[in-house]
Amino acid sequence: MKRILWNITIASVITLAVYIALYAVWGAVLSGIENPTLRLLLIALMSTFAFGFILLYISKIRKYIGEDEVMSDYKEKTYISFADDLRLVIRRESKVLVCIMAIVFACFVLNTFDSLVFGRKTISFPTFFFASMCLFDSVINVPFVGYVLSALLDCISYIVFLLVYRKKKYNYWMKNKV
Repeated sequence: MKRILWNITIASVITLAVYIALYAVWGAVLSGIENPTLRLLLIALMSTFAFGFILLYISKIRKYIGEDEVMSDYKEKTYISFADDLRLVIRRESKVLVCIMAIVFACFVLNTFDSLVFGRKTISFPTFFFASMCLFDSVINVPFVGYVLSALLDCISYIVFLLVYRKKKYNYWMKNKV
């Protein structure tokens, strides 16, 4: 569980750095959009997808763990579909998904506590490192709903990137196996 938390933290910090570095580009590209809520929504979606991909890279691609998992999962059976692979992925990645949701929920609790008790950031400073995982809070005015949407979309983006990666690795493996 410690490795999962570390991977999520690193992915979140890298996503935050990319978000800050590319904000000038995204801001210029999206400056034509008059509606500020739509602009925030698009930025939040791009950041969420970036987080999902970066988490995949950090936890699966960088050390070839994902490739080994695909080979062990499909050593004696064939790849049927994304839906079939989704069951394997959900079972294998359930701890990662729970950890993502727990982090977003902890950010909600700390930020809400600070705003209700202190009126400013006091004890919620560590949530800064996970800000890229909670951007939908700034899009949706109902606080808890924004955090729930953030947690769901973070998990979905990670799973979608993982499924595509696994399909690509399986196809590569089968092509080179023959």
